[in-house]
Amino acid sequence: NMGYLSTILDPETRERQGPKNGAISMATVNVDAVGAISVTADITVQGQGHATALSQIVADRLGVDPGRITVNLEMDTQKDPWSIAAGTYSCRFTPGTAVAAHMAAGKIRDKIARIAAKQLNTLADDIDFGGGRVFSKRNPDNSAPFERIAGTAHWSPVMLPDEDEAGLRETAIWAPEELTPPTSKDEINTSLTYGFVFDMCGVEIDPVTMEARVDRYVTMHDAGSLINPMLVEGQIRGAFVQGFSSALFEEFIYDDQGTFLSGTFADYLVPTAPEIPDVEILHMESPSPLTPLGAKGTAEGNCMSTPVCIANAIADALSLKDVGIPATPKRLNDLVAGEEQSAPEGLAADEQTAGSGADVPELSGEGTVTVPGTPEEIWTALLDADRLQSIIPGCRSVEASGENAFAAEVSLGVGPIKGKFRANVQLSDMEENRHTAIAGDLSGPLGNADGGGEVWLAENGDGTEIRFTYHVNVGGKVASVGGRMLQRAAQLVIGQFFERLARSTSGPDHPDKKGGVLSVIKRTFGRKA
Repeated sequence: NMGYLSTILDPETRERQGPKNGAISMATVNVDAVGAISVTADITVQGQGHATALSQIVADRLGVDPGRITVNLEMDTQKDPWSIAAGTYSCRFTPGTAVAAHMAAGKIRDKIARIAAKQLNTLADDIDFGGGRVFSKRNPDNSAPFERIAGTAHWSPVMLPDEDEAGLRETAIWAPEELTPPTSKDEINTSLTYGFVFDMCGVEIDPVTMEARVDRYVTMHDAGSLINPMLVEGQIRGAFVQGFSSALFEEFIYDDQGTFLSGTFADYLVPTAPEIPDVEILHMESPSPLTPLGAKGTAEGNCMSTPVCIANAIADALSLKDVGIPATPKRLNDLVAGEEQSAPEGLAADEQTAGSGADVPELSGEGTVTVPGTPEEIWTALLDADRLQSIIPGCRSVEASGENAFAAEVSLGVGPIKGKFRANVQLSDMEENRHTAIAGDLSGPLGNADGGGEVWLAENGDGTEIRFTYHVNVGGKVASVGGRMLQRAAQLVIGQFFERLARSTSGPDHPDKKGGVLSVIKRTFGRKA
């Protein structure tokens, strides 16, 4: 209802200008001398499939195949009918322009019925349309091709009924009376029809990365009578993707100085096909009593309902009252973990060293994981410098530095702090294929760390169960990111290590299947065995 625009005016100004209300829709149907049908309308297209829907509506009225109908929606206000409400917005196509096309095609149908009645020697009420022909309902064999009857209006105007003019071109205007002006209290019925949508989804949140994943999404729509179910599904899926992207990915980011930080697609995230979950679409058709077609609208539903549905599911999963969108891992982590503790005072990179006794973050943890392969295979992998290089996340090189000792160069990053580090690892208290203690240190321009841990191996039905503990003291600039982020980073690195270890021991080409354990030990320690 275009009258809502006048609610921005005060009542006195509105009264002086006169009442404004309604939404006028227009469409024209033309049939030429050889029976070709064309349609123009006051709608502007953006990929919704309006031409397909209009051809269906007109074809249904005239009993012809939709492929015979040409729809031209290139708007030229000097020759095409249009009004204040013309355009594509607010789902106005199906309750507006589509109705006007239905009415215009109805006028053409009535005129052709009168022409055919005279030629087929029957009454206009007895005429029906179908299969590209015009025929008598009582005697379907009494018929003629659609184009022959329609051509009469062009070729033989003298054969037309007295009340009809030559030619076959009709414009219909649809202006529903229910759209009234606003009241003095700015009360107004803003739309003729209202579509409805119900969304439900389940989400799963990774406790380490805080990434939200939609496991299942169901959306149910009442768009009234569906003119073309396939087009409706396309509209729903497109709107769902837009809403899904808004809920979890897209974000304008500025720093404290107002610098725009997400100005490229490297920083402004949009989902690609693999990230989009499937959506289950259901329909409940309750035709609108206010339009001849009974159609409402559906196109904009999910881009508004999906972000809210996903945010509500995340809030439920994390027992939160409110979740802002996009619900990125960083935002969810901040909500769940609370305020970050400030870094210890005097924690400068050039003043702090691991193990110096200063107040530095200590990381500790334990866990159990099962990987494919026997304890012997896992033990072999843990003592193989070549394989460790491919297993350790961020590892650039590994070399044996002594008996049961290794030196490695790794690239690691925590938040904004990334750099290269030199690591030294020593194994001790080794019980072959069962247990080892680990001690080591790591140093680089951005910080340092030292610590240790233990690893136990035990065979089970699915492979080898690895139980581990660790404790690490961190110093230098790296420590300034805070203990919470460091703990998460440690969990990620450990998870990636065991994932790569599992791949290493489960593949057909791992080293112990190419020369046996003895050759691996020789290559590792560089001496005879």
